[in-house]
Amino acid sequence: MAILSFEIVLTLTAFLLYYLYYKKFKFFTIVEKLDEKNVRNKLPRGKCPPSYPNGWYRLCRSGELQPGEVKEIKLCGRHIAYYRGTDKQVYAVAAYCPHMGANLGIGGQVKFRSCIECPFHGWTFDGKSGLCVNSEQLEPKIVTTYCYPDIERVTKNQKGEYIQKIAEGEVKIKTYLVKEIKGIVYIWLHSKEAKPWYDIVSEKSEHLTLRAESVNYVNCHIQEIPENGADLRHFDYIHKSAMDIIPSWLVSLKWEMRTKNANDSDFLKDMTHPVNKCRQYQKYLFDQYFTNKELIPYMNVLILDGYVILFNKFKFHAIWATGFQMGPATVALYVKSAIFEVLFKQSIQPVEKFTQKVYHTVFTNGYLPYWFSAYLLHAELRQVLFDVKLWNAKIFSETLKYNLKTYSDQALLYWRQWYSQFYDGAAEFEKGLDKLEW
Repeated sequence: MAILSFEIVLTLTAFLLYYLYYKKFKFFTIVEKLDEKNVRNKLPRGKCPPSYPNGWYRLCRSGELQPGEVKEIKLCGRHIAYYRGTDKQVYAVAAYCPHMGANLGIGGQVKFRSCIECPFHGWTFDGKSGLCVNSEQLEPKIVTTYCYPDIERVTKNQKGEYIQKIAEGEVKIKTYLVKEIKGIVYIWLHSKEAKPWYDIVSEKSEHLTLRAESVNYVNCHIQEIPENGADLRHFDYIHKSAMDIIPSWLVSLKWEMRTKNANDSDFLKDMTHPVNKCRQYQKYLFDQYFTNKELIPYMNVLILDGYVILFNKFKFHAIWATGFQMGPATVALYVKSAIFEVLFKQSIQPVEKFTQKVYHTVFTNGYLPYWFSAYLLHAELRQVLFDVKLWNAKIFSETLKYNLKTYSDQALLYWRQWYSQFYDGAAEFEKGLDKLEW
């Protein structure tokens, strides 16, 4: 009986330990909280480009927004309310109600399948059209619009009125285009309200499983972060160490890197991998990303080979990686080795001018143990934090000095030329950020 009881206790203990392990590591997260007292984002950064380039931005993970759930976000200078309707579609609208200015994303409710109801007085707006509606049939509400002739000085108009009638009819709020792709919801933001010129690729990743995610805050201009993918030489200085506890003379890392705009005429000639097994995997990825012809001018590609150096002598090809930067704020980095495949998705959300919220989302082979996925996130994040330390303290250089005899500086110059296309109208947009969006 004692033996049986011991076996039962041992079994239950094993189940409990596995449950705790499963709960902790099935979807492993490392989330840095925003430090409200931080002043690094107030430091002078030099003359910078506009803060909010045009393109697709991450809004949330699909699993973070359930049907009927409403949230709000400040993103690229805009206050946005977003929600998943009972029709299971995600909608995003300007956050403030044009009736009395309440934030729809704080206390708002989903109504009529695709609409959001204001928590203040119940005005309801359709997420598709932006119209204020009265019923499930989406019948428009007819309202009268008034305004102050001069709200800052509160003066009367010629009729002696402090508030004057200017219009009557339907009322709309601004809606945003959103797309849900492979477990992440993206929102299109453009300073001139232009329609999307490219789409994020819906990659073939069914064989990979969502396993982990990190969230970090970085104090720098948004361009500093994606520019890392074109900065070849910084790998030799910032990312040389394998682990803090292992001396570099014993184990170190060596990176060989190439980068190019996908629209370059010499792209395949310069970027095709010389090793056959790497070339086959590369072709598998290129076949997915290069079929999207509209994306090609707005996509930059990175090829990265990682070597482990033992005793500063023996060199082993450990991993090969291919990264696709799509637009100003989204990167898909595929890492392949002899035993596993990993997809890292980097997304940047500009919270303020010099405050960036950076996500790294990890997809791995389903057969890998959960702890290994967590380790991969830790290893990747460790390298990112080396960069963050520099980003938080650097300025943005208006005058650029390059040694164009080196490929690494040529790549930096070409990358900045390429990235500049995302700023069309952004400076004028920032000047008008005090204006409400209705």
